[in-house]
Amino acid sequence: MSRLLASLDAPSSGRARSIWFDAASYGRAKLLGGAGVPWTSPAELSSFFAKIGGMFRSDAVLVDLADLFAQRTAADQQLRAAMAARSRPGYALRTLLGDEQARSTAAEAVRVLAATSGPVPLVLTVPTPGRWLVAAAQQAQGAGSEPGLPDAAQAETAAIYSADFLRMFAGPSVDGLLLDEGRVPAGELIHPEAYRPVLNVAGHYEWPVLIRTDAAAAWPHGPVPGVAVWLGSARPDEPSGRWGFVAGSDFWDGAGPPAGADLVLAAVPAEADPEAVMKQVRSLA
Repeated sequence: MSRLLASLDAPSSGRARSIWFDAASYGRAKLLGGAGVPWTSPAELSSFFAKIGGMFRSDAVLVDLADLFAQRTAADQQLRAAMAARSRPGYALRTLLGDEQARSTAAEAVRVLAATSGPVPLVLTVPTPGRWLVAAAQQAQGAGSEPGLPDAAQAETAAIYSADFLRMFAGPSVDGLLLDEGRVPAGELIHPEAYRPVLNVAGHYEWPVLIRTDAAAAWPHGPVPGVAVWLGSARPDEPSGRWGFVAGSDFWDGAGPPAGADLVLAAVPAEADPEAVMKQVRSLA
């Protein structure tokens, strides 16, 4: 069994259930004065994650690669222009993921965070390929652009680009891969089979794949070969494998997760009251 899946049964925090805190936004607000995550400074990045880890004792280190690439895109007009040089779907994403400066930053960030994570699994988090295709197009076209929803064919193309990018993380540093669908409603979700190139790469490197849907219950399509855990806004209608719960805002008001969830993923709002946050964290010990 992989280290990540084993940690769901025996969390490194010692809690009865594994809890992953998505706390970068909160950390930026409280520790960095609203500035971006210091992806390009290994020492500052390590310090930032260490402080978050000390506050929350998350049972996974979540490395948000989409944030790293978005930060790189926002800072470089030439990269944005290169991404917008062709109108065909997926071109912006392909250009973005091929950017050598961003790739070098990502590789070093993962190396540094893996070296300091200790027994805590390190998980790469990226948008699902279809979502990343749309996000890259928006970054290339500028504020106010509306590329539209991706279809399955576009998602398959994006999955090829995403899979090729993820190969650069081959090695022992990565423990798992989280594909984030965001708040896409259940009826608009693309079946994960469209992401088969990504699932195949993860399988080759023995990374368990988790899918996150903030606006849909776990396992909305039933079992999917190559997907180990589904984190949803509610329990699955029928058992299809391990499942996790994406906590809502009421979690920070003291609401508990549903019984039976193998994992809880709790995003910490940037504007959350520190006293209320720490009270909830302590209650989970």
